[in-house]
Amino acid sequence: MVITGISTASFFDTLMLEDAPALFRQWGVQNAEYYLNSWCEYDPAFVDRLAKETEDAGIRVIGVHPMSLQYEPLLFTPHPRQRADAMKAYELVLKAAERLGADHYVMHGPVVLNGVAKNLQLTRLAPIFDTLSDMAEDHGLHLTLENVSYSIMPTPEVGQTIHSLITRPLYHTLDIKQSIRAGVDPTAFVDALGEYILAVHACDCDFSGGKPRYCLPPRGGYDFKGLVDALQKKGFSGAVLLEAYSDMYRDKEELKGAYHALDHIINS
Repeated sequence: MVITGISTASFFDTLMLEDAPALFRQWGVQNAEYYLNSWCEYDPAFVDRLAKETEDAGIRVIGVHPMSLQYEPLLFTPHPRQRADAMKAYELVLKAAERLGADHYVMHGPVVLNGVAKNLQLTRLAPIFDTLSDMAEDHGLHLTLENVSYSIMPTPEVGQTIHSLITRPLYHTLDIKQSIRAGVDPTAFVDALGEYILAVHACDCDFSGGKPRYCLPPRGGYDFKGLVDALQKKGFSGAVLLEAYSDMYRDKEELKGAYHALDHIINS
């Protein structure tokens, strides 16, 4: 049986993070990815309270995903002071993830803006992942780089290039909607990097109107089962986490139904 759960990113601006554990317990959701929205949620006192609420609710935290634009791009800057400050933030979130018992950290990395961004040569950037992976491992975590259409790894080919330039394993979170947004079939990431994928961000996609329309499962008919089968052939034993945008549902009961539909599709 594949682990299923929900990312609290699905509650963006509709539910405070600390209220999620109790709601998950009511819904029968046992696994979650925690999306940390802002600096106050990196604070050790807040994390301690969140950890207690999580433990009381019996929730397993699969991964921790910070608001990446707050500091992640500066982990890769050539400016030493910028990078030093970003490393302090990264270390703070790693400590939060460790306290919450998470398995991995979800990273977007540098943002790629065509014609604007500078200093994005992979030969310079890729080795930084070795340092970041070592730091994550010091806290009992795996670093996972997510495929994001506007960030460093929009395609599996870029991922393969990064792997050729680093000296230690780098893991991945596969995001279905971001893959489709980049014009890539998610199974292409599985074919190229499947043995390194630890988690999947899942929402549905309706192609009936020509242009992809993202929606809650099972409204779009995406072949989640086929994707998981392909992953399992690569040795996948991670989690498939519902990660929706909050404008995909009118009330939280819809999100609850989508989670249970996804769980049924994958594990039936």
